[in-house]
Amino acid sequence: MSARTRVRAAAALLAGALLATGCGGDSDPDLPMSWIKDHYPEDPDRSPDYYIDERDTPSIVADEIEGERAAMDRLVSDSMVFLRYDNHLVAIEPRTAPDHGSRIDVDTYASGRSRYSSYVGSHWPAAQSRSGSDFRGGGPGSGK
Repeated sequence: MSARTRVRAAAALLAGALLATGCGGDSDPDLPMSWIKDHYPEDPDRSPDYYIDERDTPSIVADEIEGERAAMDRLVSDSMVFLRYDNHLVAIEPRTAPDHGSRIDVDTYASGRSRYSSYVGSHWPAAQSRSGSDFRGGGPGSGK
């Protein structure tokens, strides 16, 4: 077997291992996305990335999702529940009459925080990589 063939075989094995373990592609092990897709139907009025639970309240749905994968943080604001994951935000809100249950919105952290900033803006940082507030610090001559 030539060196070129060995390199190709090793690359194929590595790619197969990444796919088998879920480490390839855009999968995020911190987000229970596949679990949400398996347990809640898509919202026909708002898909993709919107799902519904026809009977449970947002708090119960959040408990179910966190039972599968714990969130970094959980925020309850008004009648909504927000779950913060590494690169994603899950927003759960009650469905409006005549429907019952909850609507689940799965979004990237940046888009979700922007969309729901009136709820989460004072609690969670603007960029997920930051752990504190959005204060830039510094003072005179700090190079801002």
